[in-house]
Amino acid sequence: MNNISLNQIVINDNQVDYFFNTSEKIKKYVCREHLFFEFNDDLTEVPESILAIPFVANLAPLAWITNSTILVDQLDQSFFQCLKYIKKAYQNMYPNVPFNGEIIAKNIVENTYEVEHEAAQLFSGGLDALSTYVRIKNTKPILITEYAWHIDKVEKSGVWEGDKSHVMDFSAKQGLKNVLIQSNYGTFLNASVIDKDFQKKLGDSWWHGLHHGLAIITAAIPIAYKLKVKCIYIASSFFEGYKAKCASDPTVDNEIKFASGEVFHHGYDMNRQEKVKVIVNDSKNYNSKVNLRVCFRNEENCCECEKCVRTMVGILAEGQLPNDYGFKIQRNLSTHIKEFLELNVKFFNKDKIMQWELAKMRMEENQKNIISKDLLAWFLIYDFTLERKKALLTYRLTNFIPIIKRRMNEKINKFLIQNG
Repeated sequence: MNNISLNQIVINDNQVDYFFNTSEKIKKYVCREHLFFEFNDDLTEVPESILAIPFVANLAPLAWITNSTILVDQLDQSFFQCLKYIKKAYQNMYPNVPFNGEIIAKNIVENTYEVEHEAAQLFSGGLDALSTYVRIKNTKPILITEYAWHIDKVEKSGVWEGDKSHVMDFSAKQGLKNVLIQSNYGTFLNASVIDKDFQKKLGDSWWHGLHHGLAIITAAIPIAYKLKVKCIYIASSFFEGYKAKCASDPTVDNEIKFASGEVFHHGYDMNRQEKVKVIVNDSKNYNSKVNLRVCFRNEENCCECEKCVRTMVGILAEGQLPNDYGFKIQRNLSTHIKEFLELNVKFFNKDKIMQWELAKMRMEENQKNIISKDLLAWFLIYDFTLERKKALLTYRLTNFIPIIKRRMNEKINKFLIQNG
């Protein structure tokens, strides 16, 4: 049997370190046997059974797909009991991979508290998160922002500094408490090796398909316990009726329980364009500017990536200008969007096209309020499926010889490796 054993939890004021070891057969899936979280709050009074939750959550999907056992000394009773439902939800999502393995705790501890805060929200400042905030802001949520990409310790990151500055400024303006969490939960596992062994069967990557939802949510549980929070809200990426495999899904997230707290996957009742509308309407109603933070790995919105441009189009479809929502772009918007599509539409899959079509449909019904009339002239008749086919054909004809050479080289290299 393969084991993942938690040897020690070390608490040093606002940092929690987890030291563990793994059996030989699954060592290849682990970059380092050390997981850590740093908070901007002291955690010394949080019990070990609660602190063990993020460790178990980050490794549980790996244990399940490798038929391994996670061994811990203590674990919260509510979380321990919900694991079987989370496991079942994953199994339903990925029927081609058996979810076996188990979590064993020497001591199952019942933790309870009297609720003092109605809500905490995982908050990045992005479109999904901001639309959720607008809809629950009457609860005065504690805003929790995370950065997962450190290695062995906290090191300076321009991206994190940008995230932190953005959310702290937002929290201050809203008069809310802000919790900041830094970790290496995005790097301590060897995602590329896990993907090599499981991506084909799963039909998704480790990070997107199994890891990130549990990791993000449970990183917030120790502080939610300390602050006695009733519910942690996480904003949805997808919407009801749209079938997608994803680690963050209501069938998984809504099963998570801890002590006296719970989790809610919020916004699943709205598509992305409807979320844009919620934000725009709130901004207009309160006559306040809103800065969306779309590029989560850039220091500010680049205005060049697909997610940035798609969000800009969504804002335009609501009759607003992207520059009023955190997108610093000086050139003509119609030209910028057209040139982006000329270069990138060939990379769009059906899911991306669906998202762009939502903005297009909204633009069509809201024509009288669209500020960029030159965009309106061509975008409403733009056929994404047809243009993608044309762009792919042009790309393949232009790059035919290089593509053949690359494929031949790959076959030759494979042959040489197999035959010594």
